[in-house]
Amino acid sequence: MTRTRMSADERREQILDVAHDIVDAEGFHAATPRRIADGAGVTRPVLYQHFGDLAGLFVALIDRESARIGEQYARAVADVAPESGNDPFVSAFEGALRAVDEHPAAWRLFLIPPEGAPPALHERLAESQEQVRAFMEASLREVFPGVPDPDYLARVVQATARELLCLRLIDPERATVERLTGLIRFLRTLTPAP
Repeated sequence: MTRTRMSADERREQILDVAHDIVDAEGFHAATPRRIADGAGVTRPVLYQHFGDLAGLFVALIDRESARIGEQYARAVADVAPESGNDPFVSAFEGALRAVDEHPAAWRLFLIPPEGAPPALHERLAESQEQVRAFMEASLREVFPGVPDPDYLARVVQATARELLCLRLIDPERATVERLTGLIRFLRTLTPAP
């Protein structure tokens, strides 16, 4: 049997996948260079060749996962699901739930940062939360012109959605898609239709 040699990009992705699996299961503190290299079937010098050092590997991992969930979220808010009754807020939440279910480890990294998370993760998290808040505020202003204090209302909506997505990640047996979307639909009945 002949082994196929990986390209540099494939090897890099493999190393990031191994690191992410360790971080997701046990936290950043458990993702040592030796453990990542062993899991990827490479030597530590290969790991350093690709990322410079462990901090560089973590930044690359955070950037990759940030881009992944950013793309998922953009698709979620762009596609109005027919089952939402074309309500943009319900549709965006349903899309976010689908994204969480598609890549739970990526979302866990940002919604429930693991133990020992580096400052780069917290910086990326703050940036992404601000982008989501700005999107929500703009949506509220568009759909509900004259809404009082759209900045703070966007923060409340964001915090609620974030909490429900965390529940989906932590306890998917109880926090079912139906239960969570039902709650969002109920909350929408408390506001005037757009």
